[in-house]
Amino acid sequence: MRLSTRFAVCFAVLVPLLVLLSGLFVLRLMSEDLYAERDRQLTARLHALTPMASLYAARTDPGMTPGVFKQRLAAAATGGGPGGVYLEVSGTEPLAAGDLPRGPYPAGADGPADLVRDGRRWRFVQADLGPGGRARLWLFEPAAHVNAQRRQLARRVVLSTLVAAGVGVAAGLALGRLAVRPVAVLHRQARAIDRPSRTATRLATTSRAVEVDELAGLVNELLDRRDAAVARTGEALETARAFAASAAHELRTPLTSMGANLSLLDHPGLDPAERAEVVADLNAEHARILRLITMLSGLARGELLDRATFVEVDLAEIVSTAVEDTRRRHPHATISASVPDGLPVRGRAEGLRVIVDNLLDNAAIHGAGDQGRALITVELSAQGDDAVLSVRDAGPGIPPADRETVFARFHRRTGSPGSGLGLTLVRQQVTLHGGGVVVAEQDAGTRIDVRLPVSGGLPRRPDPGSWLGRRYGSAPAIGAPVAGEEAP
Repeated sequence: MRLSTRFAVCFAVLVPLLVLLSGLFVLRLMSEDLYAERDRQLTARLHALTPMASLYAARTDPGMTPGVFKQRLAAAATGGGPGGVYLEVSGTEPLAAGDLPRGPYPAGADGPADLVRDGRRWRFVQADLGPGGRARLWLFEPAAHVNAQRRQLARRVVLSTLVAAGVGVAAGLALGRLAVRPVAVLHRQARAIDRPSRTATRLATTSRAVEVDELAGLVNELLDRRDAAVARTGEALETARAFAASAAHELRTPLTSMGANLSLLDHPGLDPAERAEVVADLNAEHARILRLITMLSGLARGELLDRATFVEVDLAEIVSTAVEDTRRRHPHATISASVPDGLPVRGRAEGLRVIVDNLLDNAAIHGAGDQGRALITVELSAQGDDAVLSVRDAGPGIPPADRETVFARFHRRTGSPGSGLGLTLVRQQVTLHGGGVVVAEQDAGTRIDVRLPVSGGLPRRPDPGSWLGRRYGSAPAIGAPVAGEEAP
């Protein structure tokens, strides 16, 4: 059933019901008023007839014959209306005028009372005339007279109820259509969104009906979540394909090398020194494969990160912890750090740790000098609405032409022990956290600056050129020699 039809049905039932209940209440009040008014008029007429009847009973007026008195009495008693009067005088014939019930009549009634004769109900009042009850006067009126007026009122109430039913149906349809108009508009907009060409359309929230606008806002939020889920699903599929393609391509070379080395191990003439060299190569290739798989997995997880899960974390604590761990991991590196007591940002602690770890590992491996020592400087500070992390080393540096391409996946120089994905991971996580990363100008060595919005600041629009968006065509050939340094 349509909502407007429900409105019409509700109005068609409720309006007549209210009218009927109100009519019954009014009918009861008016019936009580009619009965009270009848008794009052009967009493007033009785008081008006009493002097005339007293004169007749006392015979003080010689010209008042029974015929003349009967005419006057009937005219005064009924006034042209229903009912009649009965006068009883001791020693004479009773005098009756008008419509009267069958006698005998009760005496001594206090005020108006009812009398039933031959199936008819009468209302009467009576009064004693003269001393000792020598004469008595009764005034009657049939109850049917007031009942007829009451039935007429009841018919009018029923007629009003029927009219109210029709008015209720019409008003229900009109008001129902008016009331559900915002819902009907919302329904049409929702049906239009289902079209493939309008999936980005959203429901209007300007109907000025609070409930409808709140519902439209909720639906829009659900649609946004659906679109985000669809986008994440698409990204997941693309990530899976890219992961499979990249893993297959990158693993082919070390696996081929490991196969050749394993074949050499079966050679009967292989001396122990050569065998040890082959085993060392196998261990190195195995470590390279593990690093590659770890990096690819991190990239795949990062592409599916949901910003709704970000919380406030202390970047200063993350940097300090990462510096201590790097000192133990790379004992040949001397690291000096300038970190404030606290610097809150919104993000994911694991992703921020990936940024700092890869920058420090990159500087420790590629920033080593001729004597194998690496001097690294780490600075973290707040600049306006940004938290700025700078990592400097005293290595050979990166040529200006390669300061952007170093962030591409699998970009590494000849002889690099890394996977070519370290700085790719850094840019990915920085972008997901609403920041930016650049290779800064420096006379010697390399300095990489990372800017992240501090907690409460507005994140910048993410860089659309993530590693996944550039998975085909923009990265250099795998294994191509490139001057400069890269993350492990």
